[in-house]
Amino acid sequence: MPRSLLAALTSAALLALPAAAQSPQGGTPSAPPPAPKAGASAPEAGQAQAEAPPAEDASPAAIPEKVDPKIFDEALAEYFDGDPRAAAEPLYAWLAATPKTDDNYAWGQYFLARSLIDLGLTHAGASYLARIARERSNPNVLPRALELLRELTDKPHDEVMIDEQIFGALDLGFLEQEAGAYAHYQQGLVDLRVGNERWANTHFSRLEEGTAAASHAKFALLVTRLRTVKAPTDELIADFLTLSKDEKLTREARNEAALAVARLRYERTDYKGALEAYALVELPELDPGRATLYLEEAWTRYKLGELRASLGILTTLDAPSFRDEFLPDKYLLRALIFRDLCHYLPAKRAAKELTRRFADSLESIAERDDLTQDLRLRRAAEAHGATKRAARFKELLELESERLGRYAGSFGDELQSHLTKLYALSLGEAERVYQARLAEAVRQEADTLLRAAEQVRLMEYEVGLKLYERVKKGSKIVLPQEEEPLQPRQVAFRFNGEYWNDELKSYRVRIDSRCIEENP
Repeated sequence: MPRSLLAALTSAALLALPAAAQSPQGGTPSAPPPAPKAGASAPEAGQAQAEAPPAEDASPAAIPEKVDPKIFDEALAEYFDGDPRAAAEPLYAWLAATPKTDDNYAWGQYFLARSLIDLGLTHAGASYLARIARERSNPNVLPRALELLRELTDKPHDEVMIDEQIFGALDLGFLEQEAGAYAHYQQGLVDLRVGNERWANTHFSRLEEGTAAASHAKFALLVTRLRTVKAPTDELIADFLTLSKDEKLTREARNEAALAVARLRYERTDYKGALEAYALVELPELDPGRATLYLEEAWTRYKLGELRASLGILTTLDAPSFRDEFLPDKYLLRALIFRDLCHYLPAKRAAKELTRRFADSLESIAERDDLTQDLRLRRAAEAHGATKRAARFKELLELESERLGRYAGSFGDELQSHLTKLYALSLGEAERVYQARLAEAVRQEADTLLRAAEQVRLMEYEVGLKLYERVKKGSKIVLPQEEEPLQPRQVAFRFNGEYWNDELKSYRVRIDSRCIEENP
């Protein structure tokens, strides 16, 4: 059987929900604000003010030494001239010597963040944007910083810093529409994770009806409700079906909704309805597709008695695109099909293929080794859910840490040292989170493999009995299933092991039944 309904939906949908809320309003990044100039009114335009001279008897320890505002203006000029590398170092130096109470301090953080992001150091830029959101010292800068942070969530990012600590804890009364919508969505997700649907609905009700954020919120609610219902209702399935056709959602989100419909119908033994839902999944042209989708469709066709169609889909899963996929159920299903067609030797070979292919992993499980070191289980755990997001964020930090070395000559010692420490600390924390999620995920994958291996052992025993079972007196050969003759436009080819992406969805196997039927 395919993975259980709740496990499949939770790993494929709910765990991926923070990443699915991409660009709720579908907007494009806003243009940077005009460059502030020294001597103008800062509260309205975020521009530098001419600073009054300090009192003669003021203590330097109490009042920081004033900085020439030209440094800030020159850095902004470099940025707007298209040279963020030249702007980053003076902006950092200006921030280090400027009190946080300065009217332009938040603007300095914002433009330093933009400079770092433009240079490909997105995590460093996000850390400065997060400071602006936490300090909230300038109401003119805050909305721009939050909007830029929201755009960064479309890529691998620090979920704790951005999603939980910023958007998950913001006072929402002052936010503009797009940033406010994303914050309401994130805070609703936090409430759902702790089991408080009523509070989540309070946040989700603030989302404008008909927007992508509202559609994502509905999907999150539906997935969460699956935890509490004993059996899926027609209304729940209909709601998922509606979302699968919602053009405001991303293609990935629509596909997840369609898969939810298919899995719910499968659980209700509505196999034809499940196939209709699988057909709603949209893939790019000539895309090989998802291995799990093919496997689930193969199980569904097996339940409908379409053994040859199911075997054709399993042939698809042998294509090079899917050979590294973790699909132990594939071998079990192939053995079941051969058994039902009374091809007992192929059934035995298919059953043994699972234990042969996963021998190293099964041995690691039996020996109670560290499963995170098993390459096959590790790759399967990193393929989806929270572990996948943690792995991608760790890879991004490693890439940006290497990229940071390119700017050592132009950043200056202080900024280079600061960013090096920032990435070192972030990498350490990202590694800790990744290892924690990986340990849990590999245990789940190991359980999946053990269940399949146990079923295969039972299959081998049953097929062994069939192989040596004597044909009883009075047996007769079952007539082969009648098949419609091929039409002139249809042509069948002998499979030679060559795969084409546009053919993967249509493979069928012609195989005769060898079963016998005993007289009563």
